[in-house]
Amino acid sequence: MNNKIQAKALQFSIIDGALSAVMGSLAGGIFLMGFALKILKAQPQQIGILAALPMFANLIQIFGSYVIEKTGKKKMLCFLCVFASRALWLLIILLPLKIFAPLADFRVWVLVAVIGLSSLFGSLSSVAWLAWMSELVPEDIRGSYFGKRNMIASACGMVVVLSGGKFITLWENRFSETNPYSFIILFIAGLAAGLIATWFISRTPELGSPKKDKAQAFSLSVFFNPLKDRNFLTLILFVSAWMFGIQIAGPFYGVFMINNLKIDFSTITILGTFATLATLFMMKIWGPISDKLGNKPVIIVSGWVLIIVPFIWILALPGKYYLPVLVAHILSGAFMAGATLSQFNILIKLSPGEGRSVYLALFAAITGFVGAVAPILGGSLSKILESFSFTFYAYQITNLHIIFLISSVLQMLTIFFILKVKEPKASTPVAVIMQLKNDLNPQVGIGGAADFLMVEFKKGEDVLRKVDRVTDGLAEKSEEKIEKALDKGAKIIKKPLDKLKDFLKDED
Repeated sequence: MNNKIQAKALQFSIIDGALSAVMGSLAGGIFLMGFALKILKAQPQQIGILAALPMFANLIQIFGSYVIEKTGKKKMLCFLCVFASRALWLLIILLPLKIFAPLADFRVWVLVAVIGLSSLFGSLSSVAWLAWMSELVPEDIRGSYFGKRNMIASACGMVVVLSGGKFITLWENRFSETNPYSFIILFIAGLAAGLIATWFISRTPELGSPKKDKAQAFSLSVFFNPLKDRNFLTLILFVSAWMFGIQIAGPFYGVFMINNLKIDFSTITILGTFATLATLFMMKIWGPISDKLGNKPVIIVSGWVLIIVPFIWILALPGKYYLPVLVAHILSGAFMAGATLSQFNILIKLSPGEGRSVYLALFAAITGFVGAVAPILGGSLSKILESFSFTFYAYQITNLHIIFLISSVLQMLTIFFILKVKEPKASTPVAVIMQLKNDLNPQVGIGGAADFLMVEFKKGEDVLRKVDRVTDGLAEKSEEKIEKALDKGAKIIKKPLDKLKDFLKDED
């Protein structure tokens, strides 16, 4: 493939990513959760099942990798499965209407079934897309390119989420919370964006072409190769354990905002916008850092900061949630961006070119299964602890608070697994922290080469001791500052947010 065709392919992939983010934001996320809770009257454990389905669907990627290795047709499989996955949303759009009236008591389970089937097709498309992109994007620019792609996608998602949240709030004020048409309109808009994105997928050039002789020579024994790769299995162990810790609470932050804190959709999307802004800002930083210093140290630094986030959520009270929820969103957006980008990059880096789709599929299947069990377990714990409640000073501790605490502890226990993963030419977590310090300092900029020389000179020191010392210090300082600033900061943050909400209100 010549440079001109490759540049066109990379550009089309960015457009596809932006449009897909629009669909994912409007026909998923907080809006799908709100639709399930308010329109279909779903219970928390059903929300956990909905969150688990896309991850369970990753098991089918093993079959997808077989098809890819046998036929070599990555683009064709990706396109067909993406189209099927998105077309199924027509059933969800029709779900609140009279056509499904005979199934009124089972509409939540119809939603679960459709999301499950859509997730299966989406998962098949994912393994094909990953194998396709790993050949299309040069290794030396993967961090920067996918950082840019994710940044643009996040920006598009931010705009439509903010607009969608305002639209839902206005609709509920004029009609009622149980009127389904606001969600139907958002889902239609999201589906339209998703279908346009499939056109760009169809127009994106594919690197090379399938070779029949290679396809026919494919042997099932290739599926055992990843199981013989100790380093790759260690990566799977870490991501599986870490994802379990994240996902056991992940779907329930939205439930907590809607049911416990009674936050309206307009405010939820405004708060979510800060998370997206943090993601956009940090993507420009994480990409070059991962290219230069490696992915493993970025995962370590991001992971230790994310451990703090569940504790911050616990500080949120009805009517006094502005500062803790805002800080939680910003930290999640900034450091989840680094963790997910680096996990994606290191996955491709540690997967060999021969039989790569098998490595990607096995990774997705195992981590997806573990990640799928987590929200179901979280939903079950929520149900078991439904009547659990006690007061600690001004804080009413509930079942969701306990789940948030469990999430933090599990993340803390699993973050050390990444230390066993070997990434060639990776630097240390301290180098990442120093680079972040330089990048986030407007007076210093992206320079700071002297800092890196000092770090590399001391590279022989015990990495684990460094990580413990630095990250524990960061966590302790962060918690102290958040605690001291809570009362004072809530008053400062509340006023501008209230003014922003008033400004966005419809003037009758």
